[in-house]
Amino acid sequence: MIPPFSEKARQAVQGQMEFSLDAESIKYASQYIEATLRSRGRETSADSLNVKQLAVCKAILSLCPYTLIARFSDYYSMLWAKVFRDNETEALEFAKEIFPSLQLQPASGGFTVTVFEYLNAEESISLARILNGIVFLSNEELIEVLARQVKRRILTLPSQPVLPEEVKQAALQLSKQFAVLIPRSSKQLEKQEIKLIRLGVSEGGRFYACMKLVRACFNDGLSLEEAKQVTSEFVKACPPSKNPFTEKEALNCLEWMYRKGRSGPQAFETSGRGETNA
Repeated sequence: MIPPFSEKARQAVQGQMEFSLDAESIKYASQYIEATLRSRGRETSADSLNVKQLAVCKAILSLCPYTLIARFSDYYSMLWAKVFRDNETEALEFAKEIFPSLQLQPASGGFTVTVFEYLNAEESISLARILNGIVFLSNEELIEVLARQVKRRILTLPSQPVLPEEVKQAALQLSKQFAVLIPRSSKQLEKQEIKLIRLGVSEGGRFYACMKLVRACFNDGLSLEEAKQVTSEFVKACPPSKNPFTEKEALNCLEWMYRKGRSGPQAFETSGRGETNA
């Protein structure tokens, strides 16, 4: 099994004809994306795609809302995390691609990589165990890093100004199927400012944006479960960063708002740009 997002897979197809965006390939890729989203990855197989099929998936996703792309990348990376846990050889091959300095530490059963390579892979060192320029990783920590790297490679979408109509239609259908449903009576959530927030906010403004979003959910009368879905989609829509804004942090804001109701402090109306807990 060769991970389709790996350098080894890319090299395997070099010199071959470029993948074609034919109707059959588009249909297969669209069905795989749909199945993965519907089952949260539980009923799809990580090795169901080769490098060319993954390229077609990414072409379709490039025309979808960021929330949908983020959800797919989440579930797809979870599939590969399971593969890496079950197949040490596969995990180490991909790890070596990311961290050429990777070394097994027999005494601890963990691994070491250089700080330079760790940072170069856009991994955060805030919670890393570091000594003398070396990062120490347990086996599970390495798996988590590999899953994040899979996600980043899926989020690196192609820049193709012209795509066949079939790709556009596949993206449109997926976008409609997996859109977050908002009650028709919603007013706050339909405001332009809130719509922009729902598309994701970069590091530095996510906390206050989330507070505005959960207040809009409350004011529009969404149930807690409906609001959780909106909040969860917001977290997935935020661009990847070295200090992720977690779903737990977002749900803490949401649950606090629904407990306090309209008596909550005016901080939820603040348009501050800083982040205090992200």
